[in-house]
Amino acid sequence: MDNITIFNTLSAPYSILFHIAMFFVLNEYRYPRKKAAHLTVLLNLPILALTIAMYLFLGSERGGQLAILFYLVPQLAVSFFLSRYRDGRLFSTYFFVNSIFIFIIQITNLMDYYSPYDNHIVMFVSRLVLYPVAFAFLYKVVSKPYRRAMNELREGWGLFSYISAVFTLLIVVEFNFPSTLSKRPTDIPVMILTFVVMFLSNFYYFAILLKLHEHYIQHELSRYQKQQMELMQERIDHMTEAEKTLSIYRHDMRHILTTLSGMISDGLYDEADRFIKKHIGPIEEASPAKWCEDGVLNSMFCAYFAEAKKRGIEIDAQIDIKKLSEDESAMFSIMCANAIENAIHAAERLSDKRKVIRVRAVCFPKLMFSVGNPYKGSIKTNDEGVPISDEEGHGIGILSILDYCEKNDAMYDFKIEDGWFSVRVAKR
Repeated sequence: MDNITIFNTLSAPYSILFHIAMFFVLNEYRYPRKKAAHLTVLLNLPILALTIAMYLFLGSERGGQLAILFYLVPQLAVSFFLSRYRDGRLFSTYFFVNSIFIFIIQITNLMDYYSPYDNHIVMFVSRLVLYPVAFAFLYKVVSKPYRRAMNELREGWGLFSYISAVFTLLIVVEFNFPSTLSKRPTDIPVMILTFVVMFLSNFYYFAILLKLHEHYIQHELSRYQKQQMELMQERIDHMTEAEKTLSIYRHDMRHILTTLSGMISDGLYDEADRFIKKHIGPIEEASPAKWCEDGVLNSMFCAYFAEAKKRGIEIDAQIDIKKLSEDESAMFSIMCANAIENAIHAAERLSDKRKVIRVRAVCFPKLMFSVGNPYKGSIKTNDEGVPISDEEGHGIGILSILDYCEKNDAMYDFKIEDGWFSVRVAKR
């Protein structure tokens, strides 16, 4: 058994804790983040204790070899149990983190082997530095785009998991079998080349995933915005027809009033009442609602409020928006339409609550819009409080809101409290 010191005894749990932490910042969980963190610690404690015991009783070399079986495999089972996604996304993340974890272990082992000290202090100090650096890089640079891609991109992860798994297996075998790499110095150049290829491959494929994700989001947003514009165009056409109908009635009003006056003079009150209802009904149907002075926005509000009322949903709206520029009107109306449509879908699921949507919009002092509604069930959010969905085709409305804020220097705020969901968007 090799030399056991306080330094290699401490380095084993230290390395494992950072392996768990690196996986945690990249993965998505089926539980709220705080609960997932507690479960991760609780379920990994027995695995950690077993790994430390192997290092103490078998030594770092033999214990490290067995840790592949008695730590990494159980850790995969824990991750599978806690993860939201149990497909290529989980295995991609797991093997990607493993390759970094094992790389640091083996490099520090080599550094320690060729150092003049035999108490493993070089191994411990180098891990003390390298693991926080790797964690900081994953947390600050990789985690946000990576987890967003996990939530929104469902294809393409299989190849990434395969590449990471192959490199992980290759590193494990090359470093540990038939003996540790420190006893086979002629193989060191091969391993250095393996590491270079591994990191270049992972970096390149991760960049491809991000590009695919960006393309997917832009495609979905374009398709969704096209649908919204077509719907609003239909509403504008309807309003144009309504204006024509009203023009005809305004032209005929003199004749209608003359006929009505004659009926009243002759005492034909019942006939006059029926005559009024006959002509007032079409006028009321043709009269479009006036929610704001901007034509595109007004058409959007009319269309979606009418759809909400058709589904038995009450509208509580206060809107004060003047005429906007053509570009701003188009972008702002699409964002508002997405938010209202989400509210309609949420409100119509209610059975035992008041179905209502509350809309507020002003243009002074800054252009601002908010919509709120009661909801049923639970709403999942990411670390930034943005709602996310596991269902195929869902969540595009939220992405449209985020896209609008990013492109128009606007702020967003999602609130979930007391059974009420609301989103507020305001220009800076």
